[in-house]
Amino acid sequence: MDPVAQLHFEFLPIVQPQDVGETIEEQFQAFHEANPHVFKLLRALALDYRRSGHTHCGMKMLYEVLRYRSGLYTQGDPYRLNNNFTALYARMLMETTPALAGFFELRERRAE
Repeated sequence: MDPVAQLHFEFLPIVQPQDVGETIEEQFQAFHEANPHVFKLLRALALDYRRSGHTHCGMKMLYEVLRYRSGLYTQGDPYRLNNNFTALYARMLMETTPALAGFFELRERRAE
């Protein structure tokens, strides 16, 4: 059986916050606070992929899997997941989940 199919997904609607801020970091923080389930789902996908023996992963791949699966189970636009947030989600996952440390390849941020 498909391991992703075994994951429990809580497909809640994606909320677009009204007050998002000007920087990508501010927009990401507002989105994350309005949609904590997105982080939980990405974490579950990443951990499942890691358990299957992979040592590296692309966050954009997980993002597309999440878009696909959410499109199957919810109404609305699955593309409401902003691609600008992929690197920030990858960093957050590696910082908060020891099993995912070094799992995503990161580039130097222009803002730093």
